Amino acid sequence: MATRRRAAPKAATPRIEKERAKFTQLLLANPNHFGTVLDTKLTAVKEMAFNTKYEEVRCVAYESDKQLLEAVVRIKLPYGYGGGPCFGGSTEYVRFYVDFGGGWVDAGVAAFNAHDIPNGNDCFGSPEKPLDYVVTLRYDPRRRPCDQPQLPNVRAILSWNLLPPPNQPNWVAPWGDREECHIQIRPRPKKAREWLDGILDQLDVKPDFEIVVPPELELQFPPPGPGPDPPPDFAWPTQPAGPPIAADPVPLVELAKLYGKQASSRSARVKAACVGPERFLLPEIHPLIAGGAVQAEALALKAAEFKELGIDWANLAGLLADKDADVDYEEIECVGLDTNVDRLVATFRVKRPYGYGGPLCNAGTKEYVAFWADWDDTCDWEYLGTVPVSVHDFVPLPGGGVCYAAVLPVDLTTHRRPCNQPRVVRVRAVLSWSVPPSTTDPDKLEFYGNRLDTHVQIPPGPIVTGPSAVIGVIGGIPISKIDVGSGLTTPSAFFALNGIAPDSLGRPCPFAGRVVVQGPSFVGYKYRVSVRKLGDVAWTPVTTTMTLVDWTGTVFTTQAADASGFYSFVPFTLNVVNALAWWDTTGSDLWELQLELADTASPPNVLDTFVHRVQLDNTWPTVDIQITGLGGNCGKFGIGTSMSGTFVARDTYLGSWAIGTSPFPGPVVPGSGNVQTPPAPGSSWTLNTASMKPCGYTITVSAVDRAIVNSAWVGHWSSAAQGFCLE
Repeated sequence: MATRRRAAPKAATPRIEKERAKFTQLLLANPNHFGTVLDTKLTAVKEMAFNTKYEEVRCVAYESDKQLLEAVVRIKLPYGYGGGPCFGGSTEYVRFYVDFGGGWVDAGVAAFNAHDIPNGNDCFGSPEKPLDYVVTLRYDPRRRPCDQPQLPNVRAILSWNLLPPPNQPNWVAPWGDREECHIQIRPRPKKAREWLDGILDQLDVKPDFEIVVPPELELQFPPPGPGPDPPPDFAWPTQPAGPPIAADPVPLVELAKLYGKQASSRSARVKAACVGPERFLLPEIHPLIAGGAVQAEALALKAAEFKELGIDWANLAGLLADKDADVDYEEIECVGLDTNVDRLVATFRVKRPYGYGGPLCNAGTKEYVAFWADWDDTCDWEYLGTVPVSVHDFVPLPGGGVCYAAVLPVDLTTHRRPCNQPRVVRVRAVLSWSVPPSTTDPDKLEFYGNRLDTHVQIPPGPIVTGPSAVIGVIGGIPISKIDVGSGLTTPSAFFALNGIAPDSLGRPCPFAGRVVVQGPSFVGYKYRVSVRKLGDVAWTPVTTTMTLVDWTGTVFTTQAADASGFYSFVPFTLNVVNALAWWDTTGSDLWELQLELADTASPPNVLDTFVHRVQLDNTWPTVDIQITGLGGNCGKFGIGTSMSGTFVARDTYLGSWAIGTSPFPGPVVPGSGNVQTPPAPGSSWTLNTASMKPCGYTITVSAVDRAIVNSAWVGHWSSAAQGFCLE
């Protein structure tokens, strides 16, 4: 069905202030233009801190089962973001910090691409602004047993078009915002190894255990050590942690005693947290009255059981009859779309210490979030799915409560439109405690919870009305950000999973290692991915056997090609990252990659074909360093000697190089750069040793290229060193 978009009344052309329109140029002229750089002699021209005219961070929360930090960012205006979806737009960065009580620790950064999208009204007559986006960061801290609850505070710093510096939790963005909330870390099971880890935690011992990764999952773990600038801060693909730990519910009689003590307490604070029987008995009662058919005999038995607990059934029934969408205990606060990974996210806040079925070592209760969408702007809601989230009693509860996230992957294949047709959709999230929300009535609210609507932008893409050869991502980069001729990334490229640019300077990047091909699934059809070096005639099918992971992290599917190189499409629900092929590359040539869609005949009939170029770079940078002055390599020098030499740092796609001394740093000139040196003997370096200590040293040159390795991180690293002594 075609989208019907109602245009808003035409407004006068907006005037975008110079501080926004010329933001990058102003910072290039003076990095402290807005007064946000610490410890600098540069004078601020116009101080500005957390200006939220254009964007703000609304909520921050955590999905503990899948270990995902989530922040909801609101885009407020139709202009000021660097152009429409057919252009580069701008970047909204969010850096997360976590505080377990010992101070803020940098957890990493994620981002999304923002654009100018014209105003409009939906079929309800509501303005389509603001738009709510979500950024996601995988965060898996060391977990503790359930009897040691972890409720750290999380801070999200939003910054428009300026990457927040690492390890500066109090940094202030010129255009941006900051939000905080406490989250709950998932406890670990009490197994032998986990028990040992707990003992080591108490002793503050952190052994360096070797982690052996199966080959089929190797892609998920980037190599240790330094990363590019900026670091990618993510692992590909995100593997969920699996199902929650099984635990028993607190017996009803114990809950009645626990919550009854609050009612009889003399403490005003405890009384304020009192849990009435209409709350903690709802899980017992609702199954008997659900569906409108009252089970009289079962109710009579329950009434007798409640009487033993000192609870009058008639009074309880009256309390339940008056209960409708109560938000005293929990409330949904934000809902948005993660356009990087196509997931709807709703965040809700748990407000009270009691009333959730008991402490963390017990089963607790469930908060259910149902998601709906009006895809075609017809005021007809489509039910998308319901996500359960476990909650518990936490005493004491941190100030402001605890923020949780409910995350639902959505298949947007048939809802995308070309970049010149921006697609805005109204979505809804319905929260209900203990009782699953309706799957047929989007307006229905249960006893506890609420609903929230917002508008989201569907990322652009080809119009897909039926099975076709569609590739969404190659090597971790959206295909729209890979040049069709050169096979290199475009200046506005970013990683599909977290929105971070592979190169901070916007330079073109090639691909290396395992190139993962991703695209939508068309169940009931087959596909084949083939490659050939540019200029060759024959295609070679990519037939690496894949291990696919479903969203829950509990189902692994082995995907193998048949004798002709064809795979069968796997349902979206069983393939969380839409992986189509794992291409293990070699060499550094320009290649063509082809996707063929076929039927299930024998042999299959090819129905559609798509081809794209990919530039490979599986070579490491060439590096060398020499001490050419008096004494030479491995020589001895007196303190105060001015040393000199040559160095080489070369690569067709050089990222950067750096020179330094160890174990104590010395003033090497030049110290770093991002342009390759001439061939050997290369460029010159000098080192004034006057301020250095007597010691044995190494002087090292390191270089990293811009290759996107294994679809996950940037850079092959090379280094070379020479030794010397200062006496």
